[in-house]
Amino acid sequence: MKTYCDNYFNITYADTLETFIKESLDLFYQKQPILENVFSCNTSILGQIKISYFTERAQFVKYIQSVSNGKTPPAMASGCTYNGEIQILVNIHDQWSMESKKYTLTHEMVHLYINKSIYEKYHIRRIRWFDESYAKYLDGSIENKTIENWKNMTNQLQHLGNFDMNSIQSNNLKTDTYNAYHMFFMIGKYIFENHLEKQYIDLIKKDDSKIRAMGPTILTKAIAYIMQLYGI
Repeated sequence: MKTYCDNYFNITYADTLETFIKESLDLFYQKQPILENVFSCNTSILGQIKISYFTERAQFVKYIQSVSNGKTPPAMASGCTYNGEIQILVNIHDQWSMESKKYTLTHEMVHLYINKSIYEKYHIRRIRWFDESYAKYLDGSIENKTIENWKNMTNQLQHLGNFDMNSIQSNNLKTDTYNAYHMFFMIGKYIFENHLEKQYIDLIKKDDSKIRAMGPTILTKAIAYIMQLYGI
């Protein structure tokens, strides 16, 4: 195992991930000024974050259980934040997985920004669709989506009607009728491209019940926005 340390991170990883780690860090540092602006805080408020990379799921789960009083991550999870740390599972045998996981460090950092500057500071119970949508937009992976991707996601989700995003939990992120991660992409795009991101942050700080009340309609608004944007 190797270790990388700087002012923000203490990272442990396998030798085979050397290039991958560098690319993941480069992606985060490109996004860092944007994250600090969105959340109106400096990254230093998080302290030095411990990040552990794993290439085997058994090791990934075992470590998380050791730092979380025995909690087991959701079956499909490969990036987590437990005990103020970040844990990331990388499938080194799948090139597509390797490419997509480069954004996970930034994605999980968005969760930590939200936990520290919003949830913990204002004693707010997590609103999953809110922070996942911010993380999906801000981690940079959304920039790889094509018009065809957006059309496919819209076609898969528009039949849901007024779907209540507050019902999404760790055990129903992906079902036979929807993929919640597609929902988070769409909602994130709607929020940020309509310049609502800081307005929603101000609102959740003042009255988180108003953000929760958006849960039953936010996906409908996001789908309508994307349909209009791409002429679907």
